Amino acid sequence: MASAGQGFCGGFRAALRDLQGFHVFLLTLHQKLDGLLRGFLNITNKTSGDNDREDLVDPDNHSDFSDSDSQKIAQTTRLSLGSKESSDSSSPMSRESWHGKLSKGSGEPLRSLCLTTKLRDIHKFAKVDTETNKELEHWNEMLRNDAIKLCQENNFNTGYFEGSDSNCVVDAYELKVRLEHILERISLISEAANTEKPSLITNSLFIGGTLAARSVYTLQHVGITHILCLCANEIGQSESQHPDLFQYKNFLISDHEDSNISSIFGEASDFIDHVESIGGRVLVHCFEGRSRSATLVLAYLMLRKKFTLLEAWNALRRAHRRAQPNDGFAKVLLDLDRQLHGKVSMEWQRRKPEMKVCPICGDDAGLSSSSLKLHLQRSHKKLSSGSVDSAMTMEIQKALDALKMTRSGSVSPASRQSFPSQDD
Repeated sequence: MASAGQGFCGGFRAALRDLQGFHVFLLTLHQKLDGLLRGFLNITNKTSGDNDREDLVDPDNHSDFSDSDSQKIAQTTRLSLGSKESSDSSSPMSRESWHGKLSKGSGEPLRSLCLTTKLRDIHKFAKVDTETNKELEHWNEMLRNDAIKLCQENNFNTGYFEGSDSNCVVDAYELKVRLEHILERISLISEAANTEKPSLITNSLFIGGTLAARSVYTLQHVGITHILCLCANEIGQSESQHPDLFQYKNFLISDHEDSNISSIFGEASDFIDHVESIGGRVLVHCFEGRSRSATLVLAYLMLRKKFTLLEAWNALRRAHRRAQPNDGFAKVLLDLDRQLHGKVSMEWQRRKPEMKVCPICGDDAGLSSSSLKLHLQRSHKKLSSGSVDSAMTMEIQKALDALKMTRSGSVSPASRQSFPSQDD
């Protein structure tokens, strides 16, 4: 069951990645067609003297297809909409409906008739007006170079643009309408995929990242009533809050090793206790749900639930695997563990390598033992080779003594755990 579930999740994520890449391609194609159709309207307005620009461009279309979306780097995938015959029969707007009504029940036959008249007159006028004919030829060339070529390069079979040039504008509009329907459905899928279920730590306490905090329906489903945000000063956080749905407690804490995160432990813990006392549920979140929120949840479990750091860490990691306080926050937690329980209950492996310090001059010598030895040889040339080896022995012995001290506590080595490395 677990293997099948993991296989499904992996395949689903891969399908979403492919869909995102294809989404970018469709957005690009839609924008090109929209621009081309606006250009065609400019040509028709010149000949008819009519400035009505709403025939080919829907004024009620307030879609969220922004230019920035089409600029995202993603792979495009192959998709075929079927043959020309199937597209004509299944299209939401075939050529017959184009010359009749814009869509079934649209109630706008006069607008359709006006458009049909424009298409008829522009080709008639082009036969006798050289300039208009050149503009139409130029427009068809742009359509081939911008839209049709883009489809061919991405192996996208539209089912359109296979007739005469006189029908190209109809094909372009029909394809644009179909793309809008497809993009609307992809947006719904993307919105459903861009959700995150927060991790349950206690019956009233959850942890997650910004994505979890924005997943309104998921939060309501699990019963979240309060949200404790640790990244309220970061871009986009305040705009994504919903004070009409949740009660917020915001803090301004940066994910830096020297940030004074311990200054909010008391106030934040009081807030979590209050939510628990009234029967609510609270989400603690930072940007990624990795460092700041994990540190606060660990501190809360230690301060209010009387956990040791090891017990709190095990409880958090069972529910929230990506938890990883930065080195500075981890030191704060170790100090808190020592303060509350008189000793440190677990070892901690630094995420960043520690600088080697010369035992003679006290300068930083590098990150490795070899860099320390090289420093001794270059900066302390008067030292004999035996003295250098002696200094290295001192460094090794100091490391062994530190390791021995960390293992002198009451927790057995078998039960000890470390903060995993960043690659864990």
